[in-house]
Amino acid sequence: MPRVLSCMLLLCVAPLLIGAAPTEEANASPPPATLLPGFAAQLAQMPEITDPSGWHVIPRDEAWEALAIAQPFARQPARWSYALSLIGQGDSSAALGVLDVMAQDDPDLLLVSAFRLARGTALAGANRPVEALAMLTDPMLAANPEACLWRMMAREQAGQADAALAEIGCAVHAINQRPLNRSRPFILAAARSAIAQRQYARAMRWLRQFPDRESTANLLRGRALIGQGDIAQGRLRLERVKVNASPREQAEADLELIAALVPRHLMPINDALATLDRIGFTWRGDAIEERALRLGYALALKAQDSRHILATGGILIRYFDMGADATTMLATCQQQIVSALSRDSRMTLTGAAGLFWDNRDLAPPGQQGDALLLMLVDRLVEASLYERAADLLGYQMRERARDIEKGPVSERVARLYILAAKPDKAILALRESDQPAYPAAMLDARHRIEAVALYQLGRADQAMALLDDVPGTERLRSEMLWRRRDWQGLVARLGTASPSRQLGAVDQAVILRQAVALAMLGREPELAALRARYGAAFTRLPSGPAFALLTGPVDAMTSESIARAMAAIPTASVAGDFEPLLDVRSAPAEQPAKKG
Repeated sequence: MPRVLSCMLLLCVAPLLIGAAPTEEANASPPPATLLPGFAAQLAQMPEITDPSGWHVIPRDEAWEALAIAQPFARQPARWSYALSLIGQGDSSAALGVLDVMAQDDPDLLLVSAFRLARGTALAGANRPVEALAMLTDPMLAANPEACLWRMMAREQAGQADAALAEIGCAVHAINQRPLNRSRPFILAAARSAIAQRQYARAMRWLRQFPDRESTANLLRGRALIGQGDIAQGRLRLERVKVNASPREQAEADLELIAALVPRHLMPINDALATLDRIGFTWRGDAIEERALRLGYALALKAQDSRHILATGGILIRYFDMGADATTMLATCQQQIVSALSRDSRMTLTGAAGLFWDNRDLAPPGQQGDALLLMLVDRLVEASLYERAADLLGYQMRERARDIEKGPVSERVARLYILAAKPDKAILALRESDQPAYPAAMLDARHRIEAVALYQLGRADQAMALLDDVPGTERLRSEMLWRRRDWQGLVARLGTASPSRQLGAVDQAVILRQAVALAMLGREPELAALRARYGAAFTRLPSGPAFALLTGPVDAMTSESIARAMAAIPTASVAGDFEPLLDVRSAPAEQPAKKG
């Protein structure tokens, strides 16, 4: 039987009905559980525990058997013996479980100093110092050596070094009653408290009890020696820890070396930051990580290393309680982001973009943050890094823009994705930001971009259908149809062109394209109407011969003459600022395979 299951069965010893036929009484709700006979008064009369002999160890099998056969009046005493034995064996978590079960059956036990001592000891052994001190700071335990010993341990765990040292005089008797291997954690806790209070000589005296090669003792010796000003000997002790100690102690030794050597210019800051990066990569979630991050942040500030400032400061702000330092640290991180993104920054553009993306949650709020993000987007666009710019602007669309603000932002995101040859992502960005509250002009702008994305995906018919309902899109539709050589669509959808009297390059291109479409379809009457309307205007233009050829008799045209005429069409941007989007070469999206 697994140990946990065995413990639960033996502690509860619930009566079992085996093989009983179901009855109405069995199906009824059980009566309220009856508490075991009170044990608090009996425990209060027992001898006080003042040294380790009070944690009498009994064989585990013997303890389980005693629990299994104990009658209700003897069950709490059996549990008490088992809990003391578990504390004596150093199994604090299991002992705490037993004691909690006892207190549930007899809440008055929490008033008994012996029970509070046992529970406080188990809590301290489980590294729960705040709860342990609540149990151990009992007037009846003030002069109890065993209570003093565990209070000292709990206070050291809680960072109360001065209060921990104040307990040592009372705890000496309990320490001396233990062999060195059992008193070791208490002596080390006392030494750590002494070092924290800069009582280095006192700590060194306690540490003499341990062998010269003891790694934990050497870690503390190194700290004490450095505190006394003996840098060489302290450094040697810490280097020795790194040879064969546990990963935790090796990390602690590295942190001590960095804290001692960098301020004395005995270790380059870059080397220290590299070591801290390694510790941060392998260590997570306790005082070691926090100290490594704090050291890294302080060194990065000194070196004005933006990447490390944001990496360390960001983690500290997000995951640790920085108290009053949090506001200053956040302001510093925001300033680093601003400096890294400025045009005169020495950081590469891709490096600055990555830095911002990794720390976007630290960016300044409101308009300042929006301006900063847009500045970075503009720089990425200037460098033709369209997809990265779209990803960044997409973050603003999703996380920073609100309600109607999403309209123009999403339109630009889609435009950038098209420039990056990702029209599918452009469609997705527009769909993601859909809402009915956009004004008509904003909806029209979004539809134009969506139509271009659909065109680039090879879905020209859908693009045309979408643009049919959008005013002012004649030239965009004309460009799409011209590129597809869709002569029928060009004539059917646009009819005859009606540009202004002053024929600019765009007007000439539109008219000549219409002429080509009509010529290809053999529509001579409409060609004649086009010639009558614009013939005089074209006679004064370099493109006049091409117009005369294209609007002349269809029978007189040859493939070569039409090709020359098309080559003479002015290379004006008919589609305006949509022209670069249509010029992008995008692979059509893959169609799903047909079933069957």
